[in-house]
Amino acid sequence: MTTLTRRPSRYLLIGVLVALISTHLVSTAEATPKSLAIAMEVPGYPGKDKLTAGVKNSSVKKVQEALIELGYEITTANGKYGPSTTKAISAFYKDLGDSDDGKSLGKIGWRKIFEALEEQREDEKIAEQVAAQPVAVDPALAAVVAETANATIDRSKKTKVVKLSRSKKKVVARFKGDITLSKDAKLYRGARELIPFEVWRASAFTRYISMKESHRNCKAVNRTGKYRGRWQMSAAFWKTYGGKQFASKPEKASCRDQDLVAYNGWIVRGWAPWLY
Repeated sequence: MTTLTRRPSRYLLIGVLVALISTHLVSTAEATPKSLAIAMEVPGYPGKDKLTAGVKNSSVKKVQEALIELGYEITTANGKYGPSTTKAISAFYKDLGDSDDGKSLGKIGWRKIFEALEEQREDEKIAEQVAAQPVAVDPALAAVVAETANATIDRSKKTKVVKLSRSKKKVVARFKGDITLSKDAKLYRGARELIPFEVWRASAFTRYISMKESHRNCKAVNRTGKYRGRWQMSAAFWKTYGGKQFASKPEKASCRDQDLVAYNGWIVRGWAPWLY
């Protein structure tokens, strides 16, 4: 298990760290609560006859505007259900892990598009909050990382990376340069092990995830009671990554101890437990 006393032994790109400073198993150990869906108002579904390839109306325009904001390629929101709209709807379903020809949009698909849009908007607000509250990295820790810049890491085994939807990619792009999102940190445990706990804890994307999960509330418990604490960890995740040494449940441990358990999980699996 990873501990606070472990010092990094090899590799990190100095440039990535500079960017951080200057800008301020999915298994029974799953950490992300599916039930923490964002409450929202979805526009009333107009009926499938109004959402079929070839039609032109205000409902199609609403869908087009939503898809464009989500990052799908539609030239303009003109209200006409043409080839680009068909292709965008099909791509949206693909991002959901489903398949559809996109030639019509049912009630479920309609709802999912607007839910995805609302979630993206909420994520962007959280990203803005994080950006407005930069955390300085201890220069001593920065020096520790810099000392290992010329070392090498084991690239024989890659970490499984979660496939992101376009809306998630759009939000993650706002954290370009974050040390936890470097290519090696995403793919190799050896690279993640070189990032000290305090550096990881201060990174913008780390703070974004904890804000997204619980608004950094260490006492948070989701509606079902399955996911708990600042990082909304399940009982299996808490146990697997050393939480039991601190408390029986996440919300009973200190915020720092919860962060350490989340860090241990991140070392092993990257951001996958939080579906990133």
